[in-house]
Amino acid sequence: MSNPYTDEDIERCTLSGSREILFQLRSLIKHSERVSVTFDEGRQSFLTVLIDISADDGQLIFDIGGSEETNRAFLKAERCQFAGILEGIRIQFYVKQARMVKINGEHVFTVDLPSSILRLQRRDAFRLHLPTTKPYICRVRRGSANEKALPLRDISVGGIGTQVAEQLAYDPLERLENSWIDLRESGIFTVTLEVRYIQSTESRSGKPLWHMGCRFLNLTAHDETLIQRFMARVEAERRALSAE
Repeated sequence: MSNPYTDEDIERCTLSGSREILFQLRSLIKHSERVSVTFDEGRQSFLTVLIDISADDGQLIFDIGGSEETNRAFLKAERCQFAGILEGIRIQFYVKQARMVKINGEHVFTVDLPSSILRLQRRDAFRLHLPTTKPYICRVRRGSANEKALPLRDISVGGIGTQVAEQLAYDPLERLENSWIDLRESGIFTVTLEVRYIQSTESRSGKPLWHMGCRFLNLTAHDETLIQRFMARVEAERRALSAE
């Protein structure tokens, strides 16, 4: 099966902040989501459930597999991949060799916490990349002393991405109240945004760029329809230009 994610998707969706990583792992624990562990270059795997995090020791604790033979092979693996689904989003990360320990009389596995996590959005929640020459604008905390106008890089019914040439003074999971999305002739609407990640990249000229991804917290059905119509119009215009 072909990979539906581009290199740009993967770069944008890689989370490396410790706070965000812990949030994602704790969400998997809270929801008792089943997680697939793959090792031996993809030849072996088993299902597990994440049990706990020891943040002080930097350890992730999870259940052993049902097969003793698979468990023994897993303990010899130098690297493995974890993958699960959380609220429709694929969570994926890699860790190094595991250990087996005993906690409260039960054998469990433990590994070092991952240094990064991929949070891959399903492709049916299509994300539209927007033009940079005359960008659409998101006004964060409009009307306050901290109001900031950020150019939109992409948009979907789930959230937005922005990209600027200066470091953004926001934190993962921070709520950005009274934020206005200006789609010009398609309409303006107000939302609360939640910061999901902030990443630094480089432009083709080598200059630093800062990309921030946010999700909508209180998008109304009316505004969701507005976004869908806007995306359809932009896509139609692009197709018309490419056909000329």
